[in-house]
Amino acid sequence: MTTSHVTVKTLAALTLLVGFGSTGRADPAPVTVDWAFKQAPRQPGVNVPTPAAAQCKVAPIPGDKPGKSVGSIITGPDGKPVRQFVSYDDKTFNIVVYFVDGVEAYREVYPPDPKEPFQFRWLGPNGTKWGLDRNRDGVIDDWVVISPEEASQELVQAVTTRDPKRIEALLVTKENLTALGLPSADADKIAARTAGAAKRVGETATALKLTDKAKWVHVEYGIPNTRAADSFGGRQDYTAYKNGTILVEDGGKGQALQTGELILIGKAWKLVDGPSAGAAPQGGSTPDGPVVPEEVRPLVERLNKFDQNVPNPPTPAAMYEFNSKRAELLEQIHERLPEDKKETWAKMLLDSHAAAAENDKPGNKHLARLDQFKKTYAAPNMNPAIASYAAYRLLYAENSVAMANMKPDGSDLAAIQDKWRAALEEFVKAFPQSADAPEAHWRLAMAQEHSGAKDAETKARTVYETLVKNYADTPQGAKGAGALKRLDSEGKPLELTGQVLGTNQTFSAAQPGKVVVVYYWASWSDSLAEDAKKLQALVKDYEKKGLVVVTVSLDHDAKQATEAIKTSGLPGTHLFAEGGLDRSALAATYGILAPPYVFVAGKDGKVVKRNSGIAAIEEEVKKLAQ
Repeated sequence: MTTSHVTVKTLAALTLLVGFGSTGRADPAPVTVDWAFKQAPRQPGVNVPTPAAAQCKVAPIPGDKPGKSVGSIITGPDGKPVRQFVSYDDKTFNIVVYFVDGVEAYREVYPPDPKEPFQFRWLGPNGTKWGLDRNRDGVIDDWVVISPEEASQELVQAVTTRDPKRIEALLVTKENLTALGLPSADADKIAARTAGAAKRVGETATALKLTDKAKWVHVEYGIPNTRAADSFGGRQDYTAYKNGTILVEDGGKGQALQTGELILIGKAWKLVDGPSAGAAPQGGSTPDGPVVPEEVRPLVERLNKFDQNVPNPPTPAAMYEFNSKRAELLEQIHERLPEDKKETWAKMLLDSHAAAAENDKPGNKHLARLDQFKKTYAAPNMNPAIASYAAYRLLYAENSVAMANMKPDGSDLAAIQDKWRAALEEFVKAFPQSADAPEAHWRLAMAQEHSGAKDAETKARTVYETLVKNYADTPQGAKGAGALKRLDSEGKPLELTGQVLGTNQTFSAAQPGKVVVVYYWASWSDSLAEDAKKLQALVKDYEKKGLVVVTVSLDHDAKQATEAIKTSGLPGTHLFAEGGLDRSALAATYGILAPPYVFVAGKDGKVVKRNSGIAAIEEEVKKLAQ
């Protein structure tokens, strides 16, 4: 998504207010293009382009007051944003944004309050990482968002640079485990395992004789393990990868190291054991044998070198060419491997075809190849895991291509949505045991419920019931159970309990003798500001008549939620649980599909309305409050 002036301003209001550190200016007036391009990302390895200054323009970002600027935006020769500097304290620049092809790709945030950490976010084509620098020395101390792939890349950097500080930011803490609700004894045992991680960084580097030029190539994990929260009295499920194998290339030679266990904390995958040399044992990440079988080692070395040249900037055309050529290399590897060693490499190949397909026209050759894999491996005595992997990426890529080529008037949208639902239905019938089946069922249920058809909820209910019956131990199964509860909620007691944001206090939304409005929201919801105003008006008019407002944040970060509440003036008691829309226990309780979502409960504690818009509930509140 291209970040406009208004978007960055909104984001600034919803994150920590900041000051621009050592490179900032005392006056947040418009800057020059030359000065802007002298400012570099503080974190190493950030992929952002810098066009010729002579072809760029700088313009002020208007503030709330006439003639008042809150910063400057620099645009390239194509008119797309390249850099942005925003201030909200009238002293220094608050937020610094770097763009790639007009898309926000990296952001730095520096709070003026010395008690607040610096923030560094990788966005858009640069990934998902969100790090905090608590002591403000420019080194990330903690990751609040990091994928398992990105965690493995950070681990490789820690090993190759022999930097124990870097791995400390990746390690799970006792506080993390306590937040999950793990029993104290279990939390202590896991936390104790992290003690030797820093030492293992140096030991692994020495054992593998890695140089500082070693490059991450690929990581493979097994299927994650999940312990349901209710099995240990916790607040969130315990989800972990028991081990993983990272393939690195160093001087043209392939090497492997293990990740040890990773635990999902909110949206951050945290390390427990630290690295060790060699591939993970059977049951870890390499079901089809050695990471690099000898018969394809020369081709893999070519792939290693090729992967070091990701397009910069990563334009759609450049990424299409990159993924197409990568697929050609992986096709050669796939062709030379025996069937019992193909699975890992076939999945890499299918990912490349899918990525290329999404930047091509309908019916392109990459879609055809995905379809060919799907049909070939669905045959008897072939690998069904490859068939299902191909099938799921095919339906996703086909839908992406269709949406990208939709008619300007949207007249074919209904047909595209019909095909999407049909493709998901076909997939879940054909591959009910696949790793993607729970997610496919959840997306099918969402598509059915949002279809607008008269029988939309009936069809969605059937899918939710399948999730509960067949995939109960998955996150999607838990959300399916919650969705069924939501669909049947009217006339039944409101059942929603959670932790109050910023405290350890547990709060029940059910308030006997009160009219309760439950409002699910997120800081990124476009309607938040207007909804907050309408809720303020309801509180003003009906609080004395027994109205209680309870809001549920679906943000991933508690501090971001807190800032959004302050900025919007959102009233009520605010509940929060880590995990956001996808993983939050509060979202799963009623299987919330997307914010905003509203429940209204009467003084008898029973739900009267669900999925009411804020604008439509005043009459209901007025009637119930009498």
